[in-house]
Amino acid sequence: MKLVDEIIEILSSDNGILSNALIKTKVLLHKMGHKELVMWVNKELNGYTEKDELPNYRIISAQVRVYATNGVYVVNSHPVPMKHLNKEFKHSLEEAKIAYSLAIIEKMVTDSDDVMFHKPLPMELNGILGEGLASSYIVQRAWSEIPVASVSNILMQVRSRLLDFVLELNSEFSEIESDKELKEAVGRFDASNLFNNAIFGDNVTILLGSENNQKVTNSIIKNDFEALSKILQENGVDRSDVALLKDAISDDQSFSIVEKDKFGPSVKSWIESMLSKAINTSWQIELGVAGSLLATALNSYYGLIT
Repeated sequence: MKLVDEIIEILSSDNGILSNALIKTKVLLHKMGHKELVMWVNKELNGYTEKDELPNYRIISAQVRVYATNGVYVVNSHPVPMKHLNKEFKHSLEEAKIAYSLAIIEKMVTDSDDVMFHKPLPMELNGILGEGLASSYIVQRAWSEIPVASVSNILMQVRSRLLDFVLELNSEFSEIESDKELKEAVGRFDASNLFNNAIFGDNVTILLGSENNQKVTNSIIKNDFEALSKILQENGVDRSDVALLKDAISDDQSFSIVEKDKFGPSVKSWIESMLSKAINTSWQIELGVAGSLLATALNSYYGLIT
């Protein structure tokens, strides 16, 4: 198939622009009838939000360093002991979550003349970080050092994982020319599982089907949030996420929800957050089911499914 060949050519070329390959992949996924898989492509193109769970290749080890003085001596770019810190807080300082779009990451890496990126830490942390130093030293400035090579590796990870996916597709689509033939070919194998394994690893199983949606439709009454909450929690949605949905629905009260799948901005943002959790398996549900489950549940809640 020409579109698959074009994506492979871009990804395998030293001069290939990664964003172009992703845009073509977005078109391909739509043609295949797997719109639910486009979420990852959009996140890589546009960047992730604070609410999103990042893929593991976007979480990078970092080291905290400080500029400190005791009034006589100065230590600069000094690694600071952090054994005295809460384990969870310490862990948050020792990792960098890179949420930027691929285009921004590429520019950051290209424009950098150093081997490290420096991320300033809030001055409010100076005191607690200084507790790990000799008592006479006071931290005046603190930052995280993030290897440029590790940030650059995000680009390679996306390129390599996407290439794995389209190379697998190529063996299935090599003789396909029309969109009709494409959809017929897709029906002969599990494209969703193939995509998920290539992009996120072999530890997640993807299933497709309408049985769960039928259960959702039959269990939710219009404007009955308790019924909506129950079905979501039965499908693994955490109570805290259900509470966030309740707030989102409240925030969207001024919007008239009269068309199927056309929700208010707050609910849309909540759905994107949940799909990101499905992608990263922090919400234990099959990726292929997650999007249709949420859409069906919310359409039922708004009375758009009879």
